[in-house]
Amino acid sequence: MRKQVRIAECAMGLGLMAVVAVPLAAQDEGGLRLTFGISSRLENVRNPGLTVPAEPDQTRASSRLSFGLTDTTRRSAISFSVAGTVAKDNDDDTPDGLVDPNLNLSLKRIAATSAVELSAFLRENDLDSLRTLILDPDTGDIVGDVTGDGTQRQKGGTVSFAFGEAGPWGGNLSGSVTETTYTGTTSESDSRRSNLGASLRFRVDPATEVSTGLRWSRYAEAGEAARKTVRSDFSFRRDQRAGYVLATVFAEATEDGTRSGLSFERSWELPDSSLSLSLGVTRGVTGDLTPTGQLDWQKELSRGTVSVGLRHDVSAGDDDQETVVTAARFGLSHELTRLSSIEFGLNASGADATDTSEATWNAALSATYSHSLPNEWTLDAGMIHRIRSEDGSGKATSNTVFLELRRNMEWRP
Repeated sequence: MRKQVRIAECAMGLGLMAVVAVPLAAQDEGGLRLTFGISSRLENVRNPGLTVPAEPDQTRASSRLSFGLTDTTRRSAISFSVAGTVAKDNDDDTPDGLVDPNLNLSLKRIAATSAVELSAFLRENDLDSLRTLILDPDTGDIVGDVTGDGTQRQKGGTVSFAFGEAGPWGGNLSGSVTETTYTGTTSESDSRRSNLGASLRFRVDPATEVSTGLRWSRYAEAGEAARKTVRSDFSFRRDQRAGYVLATVFAEATEDGTRSGLSFERSWELPDSSLSLSLGVTRGVTGDLTPTGQLDWQKELSRGTVSVGLRHDVSAGDDDQETVVTAARFGLSHELTRLSSIEFGLNASGADATDTSEATWNAALSATYSHSLPNEWTLDAGMIHRIRSEDGSGKATSNTVFLELRRNMEWRP
């Protein structure tokens, strides 16, 4: 794939969204907040695509700009953000110019006991940056593996209506659509996912709540028959003095069979830490029983924070294939001086497809040193070591060394 410059198309989209969003925000009074971000990064990456055999080293210089706007009143809220990176590297197979644009727009109208919210998004990512993801870092959902060179583009939107928010009973109706397309690669297929959902809750007393939900999902991949899934669940929650207890049971009817399970969760909120523990069991579409569980712990230290997470789960990924996922994470941040700090991170995850028994394991170890400079600038220096092991493909490793200068600003008119 030859180098591509995609500046014109992305710039037109950014400009159009900004023209729409700013006048809408100006209609409401109070609560207006503007954020700006700028960063410049120089990095060297060995085997950026985590392939076997290894790809040539890549040296990349990039600058990323971001802008955010939020405006909240008693009756409405608007949130708009846009970001993009201008990059240049020595690899003919990766695009130069404006890359990885990210746009988000959310509008919310609030009544006495109900609210309507509309949101839309557009984002692009180089496939190399998605190569080690099994769990989405934002949602925790299982994401499908990607291979090959090129770019992934996702666009979509969500609409939701919440009612009975101030009363003992209420619910939510929602719908969403996400389209995923690929350019510059023949290894991945375009797809479209549609979701419809409804939920109801009833507060038995100030500390006890029961809820039920129903969700319909349709996943259509180019060249393949559409796959439909219907999920129902029921949960019971009891608030405690320092946390809560939650019990959940669910069933999913899929094209491959029925998946069902139950789980019990306990959460503790302490003055300087938080802990949640979940244990359960899931019967997959093959009929096998799999124990499931999740642990999340975070503690504030005298000069930093530490966090630990463990997860073992059975679920359908964004490609609608049932997968058993095992994941672990560790994070530690420590303030060295008034102006400097260091942060360590470890993420490891494995995915086993229940229909093929093919396994993929990924791990990433990172260390970052940060130093505060005058005028709210920050200098970061660090390294990232990535490992990937896949049945039939062998083991691949990648090392990244980077230096980054960044600044974030906030302005309230």
